[in-house]
Amino acid sequence: MLFKHKVHEFEIDGRKCSFETGKLALKSESAVIAKMGDTVVEVNVNTSPGRQDSDYFPMSVEYVERFYASGKISGSRFVKIERFPSDDAILKARMIDRALRSRFPDDYRDELSLIVTVLSYDEENDPLVLAINAASIALMNSTAPFDGPIAGVRIGMKEGKIKAEYSASEDDVNEENKLNYILGGDEKVFTMIDASCYEVEEEKVLKAMEMGLSEMKEWITQQNTFLKMLDKKEKEYTSFKPDEEMLKEISEFLGERILKNLLAGEKNLHEETKEDIFKQFEGKYSKSQMSDGYDKLLKKSMRKYVLEEKKRADGRGFDDIREMEGEIDLLPRVHGSGLFTRGVTQVLSIATLGPLSDAKLIDDMLGEKEKRYMHYYNDLPYAYGDVQRVRLSPSRRAIGHGMLAEKALIPVIPSEAEFPYTILVMSEVQGENGSSSMASACGSSLALMAAGVPIRKLVGGIACGLVKHEDGKFDVLTDMQGVEDFYGDMDFKVTGTKDGVTAVQMDNKIGGLTMEIVKVAFAKCKDARVKVIDIMEKVINEPKGTLSEYAPKVARAEIPVDKIGELIGPGGKNIRELTEKTGAEITVEEDGTVNIYSSKQESIDMALEYVKRLGMVPEIGEIYEGKVDAIMEYGAFIEIAPGISGLVHVSEIKDGFVKDVHEHLKEGDTVKVKLLSKDRGGKLKLSIKQAQENTSESV
Repeated sequence: MLFKHKVHEFEIDGRKCSFETGKLALKSESAVIAKMGDTVVEVNVNTSPGRQDSDYFPMSVEYVERFYASGKISGSRFVKIERFPSDDAILKARMIDRALRSRFPDDYRDELSLIVTVLSYDEENDPLVLAINAASIALMNSTAPFDGPIAGVRIGMKEGKIKAEYSASEDDVNEENKLNYILGGDEKVFTMIDASCYEVEEEKVLKAMEMGLSEMKEWITQQNTFLKMLDKKEKEYTSFKPDEEMLKEISEFLGERILKNLLAGEKNLHEETKEDIFKQFEGKYSKSQMSDGYDKLLKKSMRKYVLEEKKRADGRGFDDIREMEGEIDLLPRVHGSGLFTRGVTQVLSIATLGPLSDAKLIDDMLGEKEKRYMHYYNDLPYAYGDVQRVRLSPSRRAIGHGMLAEKALIPVIPSEAEFPYTILVMSEVQGENGSSSMASACGSSLALMAAGVPIRKLVGGIACGLVKHEDGKFDVLTDMQGVEDFYGDMDFKVTGTKDGVTAVQMDNKIGGLTMEIVKVAFAKCKDARVKVIDIMEKVINEPKGTLSEYAPKVARAEIPVDKIGELIGPGGKNIRELTEKTGAEITVEEDGTVNIYSSKQESIDMALEYVKRLGMVPEIGEIYEGKVDAIMEYGAFIEIAPGISGLVHVSEIKDGFVKDVHEHLKEGDTVKVKLLSKDRGGKLKLSIKQAQENTSESV
């Protein structure tokens, strides 16, 4: 064989694992197969020389989940081939990207493609953790100047115990599984953090992160062992580092204008300044070089301002939060709306309630499942003051921001038993200048309470930035704005209630964050989060007691499980007819719980009466209203509930002799009857005359 097949086998957490290369994807620059149990992922890395006009590192990461990996075929009736990545796959690709990106040199501009494919999934071993580790090896074995290796680990907390998790698990957290932490790092620093928490105290969250660093050690060891088995590849590349002479010339040309532009923070000023630079040095440097150089000078200016002036671009102190305000009930016909503003970052969130049948059906390699709470994030060009075409589908960033705000609220969302609705929140970004995802979490809390959704507590969020100095000292900046995100060293986001953390997300630009930086960031985020929630509580501090008049109302009833088929009918015939007759939407659960939805109370009452009759257990001596189902010579059969009929003998129709039943009753008539008796076979004996006597007595 032309290619050397190399395999390294090892165990982690008692699970058989391996890394191998030289067997698949032989034309790839670097191809690695990683296994844990029967879960198998393939990672391919390929590079291409960067373009001269490039002013950023064009790395693309794809995470591909195939249904075949778990022996399944897509549940779609029309499309059986998987064409587009799921939101879950996009989120995992973003995590892998954030875990790796900061470990490349600033001057590296080659195009890099990293594709992760899940080839086999045993539903026991986590493909994401495996993929992060395999991606690290694939990059180390490529020509890309990747500063690795880095490891990926998952940390959980069950029954109060914090431990590494390698079993595949749902991302959602709950009272039993209070922590789901995905971490990237090199055992000394974190390169990526993505976490869902069920209102966990900061101390326990930090303890989980410390355990994560420790858990990375074994993965790093195994990666290094495998890498020693491979031939080293040259890591030479064309540097796109800005020319020092060019930086000096631009700096002298602009003078104090650099700092003034930074402090003004206006996009038009930057564009005008770049045009002046292009004219001044036309023909000497390319536009991309000059643009990159200008950004470098702005970054240097910001860092110097923070270090020497101990101030930020907008004049705030390091711990100051921009002016905040909230509002609810902005939109008259929606079920609930909330507006949260922090500086010029502004998000309008709208809550919509629907029946459980509106739950989102998710079809992936794990199979089909339903999701009854969803949050989506929309950032159209006007939010940035831009003129662009509107995208027909959400960007990966929008999907990521939407999921972060969704995870933030999961711990306070009422259960289906408490609140039998599907809940959808849409956050429409009205202004963007630093952490609109955190504003989305705040706006969503306001909108849900305004809609009358009984969420347990308000959830707020804040983002912190970082400026790390050459001597190792650092400053954490509370309520990071756009310029601090772009020219700073990290984006650290934490959401939670006043009592605990619900979600964390971090990426960085300096190769990793130490535990010291993380602890400071958590402390500042907590202080700021409490202040944010204080502002929100002034707007609304508990859910409204009633739903909007435009929201569907719900009533619940119970029927025997053996009556479910009767309610639904053949092919859904009965439930469709009931829906058409009453105007209510009806859903039935496996345990016999029936949910009835309508914005009109009379529709609910009609459907509820029918359902209650269906689940009725007839009691001797009770009076019921029924319909004449059939007439015989000896009496009439009366249906007192769906599927429940009894006989009214001719002697029980009226006092005296009844010669012809048809003279007194017609099929379809509604009459009141009294249940006289039930025999062992369940047959009912009814009386019309005794029902009338009882009615007369009560009158």
